[in-house]
Amino acid sequence: MFNSVFRRISLGVLLLMVGTVPALIAGEGVKWEKSLEDGMKKAAKTGKPIMLDFYTDW
Repeated sequence: MFNSVFRRISLGVLLLMVGTVPALIAGEGVKWEKSLEDGMKKAAKTGKPIMLDFYTDW
């Protein structure tokens, strides 16, 4: 029984890796802009949404 469960888990992990690793390698990633104005102009030009990322350590 343990052998059967182990094989199913191993197969699931293998399929997950085969499906996600190529997508991660081929992805172009996030290209951050340094200023809000430049990002807004680029987003308006390309029609893509904007994501603002900020934090504080009060």
